[in-house]
Amino acid sequence: MARLSWLFTPFRRLQWRLTFSYTLVSAGALFVVELLLFALVLYLIGSDILSNLMVQAMQNELAPAARIYLAQTPPDVDGLQAWADSLIDTQTQFSPSAGVQETTSLRLAQLRLNDAEQQLYVLGPDLTLLAQTPERAAAVGEVWQAVGFASGTAVLQEARAGYQGMIRGDDGAQLIALPVLHEESGVVGVLVLVFRIPIWREEILTPILQSIAASLIPITVATGLIGALFGFLTARGLTRRIGQITAAADAWSQGDFSVVARDDSGDELGHLSRRLNRMAEQLQNLLETRQELAAVEERNRLARDLHDSVKQQVFATAMQIGAAHALLDQDVTAARASLVEAEKLAGQAQQELTGLIQELRPAALAGKGLAEALRDFVADWSRRTNIAADVRIQGAQPLPLPLEQALFRVAQEALANVARHSMADTAVLHLTLTLDDVTLTVQDNGCGFDPTDGRGGVGLLSMQERMAVINGRLDIHSRPGQGTTIIAFTPIHTSQPEKEFMSMTRHYV
Repeated sequence: MARLSWLFTPFRRLQWRLTFSYTLVSAGALFVVELLLFALVLYLIGSDILSNLMVQAMQNELAPAARIYLAQTPPDVDGLQAWADSLIDTQTQFSPSAGVQETTSLRLAQLRLNDAEQQLYVLGPDLTLLAQTPERAAAVGEVWQAVGFASGTAVLQEARAGYQGMIRGDDGAQLIALPVLHEESGVVGVLVLVFRIPIWREEILTPILQSIAASLIPITVATGLIGALFGFLTARGLTRRIGQITAAADAWSQGDFSVVARDDSGDELGHLSRRLNRMAEQLQNLLETRQELAAVEERNRLARDLHDSVKQQVFATAMQIGAAHALLDQDVTAARASLVEAEKLAGQAQQELTGLIQELRPAALAGKGLAEALRDFVADWSRRTNIAADVRIQGAQPLPLPLEQALFRVAQEALANVARHSMADTAVLHLTLTLDDVTLTVQDNGCGFDPTDGRGGVGLLSMQERMAVINGRLDIHSRPGQGTTIIAFTPIHTSQPEKEFMSMTRHYV
């Protein structure tokens, strides 16, 4: 078997598979068509489709017309013959070989029997011949005999009894016997149609069947070879175009975007090539700007961190120093307290800068959970700003470090805005922890503002960006004179083992 594997190796390629499929489709389609044609001929030979159409035409047209003459007593023989002759159409044709010829056809509704062996007989109830057309070979007035049909007599007797019959002779001729019924008299006559379908003649049918059978194999093989040739040419062009796309994709995977898939056609492969080229160009531009974007993102992150932490602490330090300067001549003790607070704030700013440089968690979170860090921070913030603050913690769910850091920064910025802009005397911080999400709410009773006026500062934008990074959201509710509420919500994207691990290790941080 291994020695013969080389025979099937070409068919592993798309080109040969497509060629083989074209061959099978072409040869198979022709083979099926020839078989269907052969089966159709056999079906027509054995079926009574045309005969049934003639029976229907005789019932609808011939029987009602013949009944008029047959129902008379005695039957109107002359009228029957004249009526029968009126069913014949005679045409004159000229041919160089045979000269002038006359052809007759028997008219049955929309059917025309053009064969010379057609014959219509009108029989009485006792099967005596009353009229015939187009030939007058039988004797009128005598009992008509179905010559050439083995069961002709039985069929005629059935028609005489009121049942239509149809038989086929050995030479391909067919006989239809149709009773003509009258409402009062019953069977008043019998119509007999003898005809031959030309295709059923042996001298015509045999060559047709032989031709179909003889051409079945050679024509199928020839069609298969032609299909293989066209299939090979078509598949060759198709695989070449696919190969160009594959070569370009291999080059792109190695970082070489100078290679393009060249295909200017207007079909699906051409569109695919052009779209892949555009994708490669965009990917190249993306890679080229990746370092620049990374640097910009890092600068933005540092700017947010500095704004949310160090800037606020420096601002508070300046306020404490200003207060000490104002109290220096009036109350030395109070001035000294302000300087001590300023010194403390400067130390916190130094710690925050160290944390940023070392890319560690915020100093306020070191060794603590978010809830405890917020309690300490709010207490210090309230003491520095002289704004009453309340911290409410609900739940005790451990959080991933990025969520803790982002939420802490949001709380820091929100309270800094309360101190700078709100003119409030009360603030409430509410932290709700569940197994699936965490919500941080900061509310004040200050002057409020209109969030839709587009005048939000860097602080609000910074909070929104921080929540977006952790797949959370920030909602701002405020109206002039009615205070402000900041709501930060984020889902907790951690598995249960990770939550248990964070709960166990938090005590050792």
